[in-house]
Amino acid sequence: MTDNTERFAEAVRLADGGKLDTAAALYRDILAEQPKHLAAARALADIVEAGKASGDAQAARKAAIDIETASTYSVGKTALLHGRFDVAIRCYKKILDLDPGHGDAIWGLAEAHYGNRDRVEALKWYSVYLDKHPDDPESRHIVAALGDGPKPLRASDDYVRETFDNFAENFDKQLLEDLEYRAPKLIHALFNDALPDVSTGNNILDILDAGCGTGLSGLDFKPHSRCLVGVDLSPEMLKLAKARNIYDELLEDELASCMRGFPARFDLIVSADVFCYIGDLSETLDAAFVALKPGGCLLFSVEAQSKRGYSLTGSGRYAHKPAYIQKCAKTAGFSEIIGRSDTLRMEYGDPVKGYLTALRKS
Repeated sequence: MTDNTERFAEAVRLADGGKLDTAAALYRDILAEQPKHLAAARALADIVEAGKASGDAQAARKAAIDIETASTYSVGKTALLHGRFDVAIRCYKKILDLDPGHGDAIWGLAEAHYGNRDRVEALKWYSVYLDKHPDDPESRHIVAALGDGPKPLRASDDYVRETFDNFAENFDKQLLEDLEYRAPKLIHALFNDALPDVSTGNNILDILDAGCGTGLSGLDFKPHSRCLVGVDLSPEMLKLAKARNIYDELLEDELASCMRGFPARFDLIVSADVFCYIGDLSETLDAAFVALKPGGCLLFSVEAQSKRGYSLTGSGRYAHKPAYIQKCAKTAGFSEIIGRSDTLRMEYGDPVKGYLTALRKS
């Protein structure tokens, strides 16, 4: 590849010497070879806007802005992921100076302010995004979570589907590497402790992985299964689960609806980090009771809180008090075998406390 550092320096010399047409041609050559060369794009836009070289001035300036925006957004996204929220905020604000309607920057600004524990600013920017995209289920749900209005009893199917479709491509890497995600392993450890006689056998259980995602729980439970079924609302997550080649059947459906469609079908239902998208668990537990064989077991995790009942947190997920889980389980016809608290993952540098329970159909 030609050394574009030297070519750019030559173009600058040509421009300084008044040979603007020649300089513009060289800037275009550089961009043809290196389309993200910001300095060349800016210099070309300056020349074209000044009328010193042929071309569409508006398109040239937009090209330069697009390159700068993409570069700045990449820095901001990386900063957000690693908890450098002040850096992310500066990047997103810079993007909005260049392109006030940049939706991803508006969303990123909301996320960064939330990570910085500034709920007021986070709500402001989530609301800006919702104003621009009034049909967007994610922003609608988060505005409800952060605002003072009534809270939904559970996250909508559209919210869950869109959230995880968008998250699917990088789901395993971000959760396992960046967020130290432990829920599937904790659920499997709970299984071993709650059902030691069953867990030592092989290929003996009909298992439903409820909210299977990419199949992280399925990997651990496959050796214990006679038949392993996965269900999820996100088609993109299901594609990744299918690629693991561990499920006998994969279904795109809402959990309660799916479970009610399989009366007395399963020995075991496992659900890692899924019930945190449901506030009122009554319907879900009733459906699980229907789907389990007599004596069957349900294992799941929730995010834990000390407050009574459950609440919708600013993250858009629900937290539940363990006593609420136990009460709902008893009402649905379950008895608790084991319940324990543990850290599910890290989020914005802080541990997310959870409650894990193993329930038996009475």
